[in-house]
Amino acid sequence: MKKKYLILIGVIVVVAIFIIINLKAKKGKALEVQVEEVERRDLSMLISASGSIRPKKQVDISASSIGKVTRVAVKEGDVVTKGQFLIQIDPIQLESNVAQLNAALDAARANEQQALVQLNQYQKELDRAKKLILQGHITNRELDAAQTNFDVGVSNLETARYQIAMQKALLDSARHNLREVTITAGMEGVVTRLNVEEGEIAIMGTLNNPGTVLMTIADLSTIETEVEVDETEVVDIELGDKAKVTLDAFPDTSYVGEVTELGNSPILSSSASGAQGVDFKVVVTITDRILNVRPGLSADAEITAAECKDGLSIPIQSLTVRRQKDLKDYKKSADSTAVNDEEKGQDEIEGVFVVEDGRARFRPVEIGISSQKYFQVLSGLESGEKVVSGNFKAIRDLKDGQRVKEIKKAKKKD
Repeated sequence: MKKKYLILIGVIVVVAIFIIINLKAKKGKALEVQVEEVERRDLSMLISASGSIRPKKQVDISASSIGKVTRVAVKEGDVVTKGQFLIQIDPIQLESNVAQLNAALDAARANEQQALVQLNQYQKELDRAKKLILQGHITNRELDAAQTNFDVGVSNLETARYQIAMQKALLDSARHNLREVTITAGMEGVVTRLNVEEGEIAIMGTLNNPGTVLMTIADLSTIETEVEVDETEVVDIELGDKAKVTLDAFPDTSYVGEVTELGNSPILSSSASGAQGVDFKVVVTITDRILNVRPGLSADAEITAAECKDGLSIPIQSLTVRRQKDLKDYKKSADSTAVNDEEKGQDEIEGVFVVEDGRARFRPVEIGISSQKYFQVLSGLESGEKVVSGNFKAIRDLKDGQRVKEIKKAKKKD
């Protein structure tokens, strides 16, 4: 019986020793990680957005009076010059109005002439009455009557002249309206839209009704694209930033442009989940010439918001965060600019894991601009140091001071 107990105790001891050895082996096993050297690169911070292209300058031609379109001299796609005849709206009613006002102006001038003759007569009668009153041949009442007639004559002449001025103004307005029904091009460009045909009625605009847009003329020599940029990215864009624009219609060609306008008013949009997004308008003027361009073509703009030449860089996936209490050897230095989160009531520190003597050491870093694959490093690292760059699970679970084993990064298949 005693012998059985001794054997059982021996088995338990052997198993315990085996378990302890196995745990120590596992504890000392290095974690396989991918690494990449800190190198100097030219980095560009790119912001992408979509929109459509439009001419920088275009005009919508509308009717200034109601009338029937009697002639259309151009078609969509035609190139026109400034002053070229485009559309005729029936002028008969307006011509009749001009003729009536011309006659009214002649009548007003005749009234002026009649008033002037009458005033001259009243002037002579008043002068005669003044002489006769001195000679005692007429009474004061007769002199007063002559003076009254003269004053009335002056007033009649002034009224006639006011009538002439009013008729001239009405005639000028009527002549202007008559000229407006003969529509000519106000600028050189291309007819990009034609909305009327001969025989249709053109409607003039009112306060609440924009009226009929007869056609649109655009200057296609300068094209711009209007895109909507998210509120988190638009703050990094400035006027003059360079951009690359691609059109869906010409996918194999890109065009150079620059930011010429930044919107100040937000553009609100709602998603299917009910969340509301906030975008801002950004206008990029294309400096290259686009052949066979059509306003409204879909466009993608890639704006270079910042650039860094020959700057230290790390892969984007290398950057991670750790809590200060989880870092063994980390102590906050007095001059550290990379870790100010603790002063804000937080203990998370932004940094990377540097591989030193087979172990991963957490290193706080200060980050600058970001490209599509890399972050610019402002402080905390030196060129040639190796940082852990993958995989995601390894970086997430990695602990400060943990043993690591470098593995080659798998190449992506084409």
